[in-house]
Amino acid sequence: MSHPREIDDSLVDGVRQRSDAAFATVYRLVASDLLSFANGMLRDRGAAEDAVQQAFLELARAAHTIEGDGGSLRAWLYRSVRFSCLDELRRRKRRPEQPTEVLPEHATIVAGDDGDPALHEALMRLGERHRTILVLRHVVGCSVDDVASILGSNRTAVYAASARAERRLRRELSSVESRLHATSEQIDRNLQGGSDEA
Repeated sequence: MSHPREIDDSLVDGVRQRSDAAFATVYRLVASDLLSFANGMLRDRGAAEDAVQQAFLELARAAHTIEGDGGSLRAWLYRSVRFSCLDELRRRKRRPEQPTEVLPEHATIVAGDDGDPALHEALMRLGERHRTILVLRHVVGCSVDDVASILGSNRTAVYAASARAERRLRRELSSVESRLHATSEQIDRNLQGGSDEA
């Protein structure tokens, strides 16, 4: 993979032999990138940390079956995190969060770890594959070849899917921003009407 922190073949051999030192080194090399990917998919740091932890638990169970080099191991970990994220997203659809009557402070929404709420909402409206590709490419910084390896695809398919995902994200973002702008104007009108009565 094109990351500065490569997993070399000796580490892969160590993982296959269930070396604690090899597992710890692989974790140090890739956990932060995996966490960025998972958080980009889920927009929930706690759930993202759980997905990364799950990937390493699965690696511990399947260590003796790992084949290939460090790039293959990195791709295996990304696929594991991706599947955990997709499972979590499906779970959320089955059991959506109950709305609360207490809204957080505006500053909490804007200054929170999730960044731009409109972008977050638009990203969450995308299908799983498009969201995965965009997060891997633009949040984690993976190359097209890396994404193809993680998804078990080829570079042509990733380029095409990435272009479609970016177009769809622009449309969704425009829609979300229009809705948020209209809502903001409505709130302003309501506040102005309420201050006239006071």
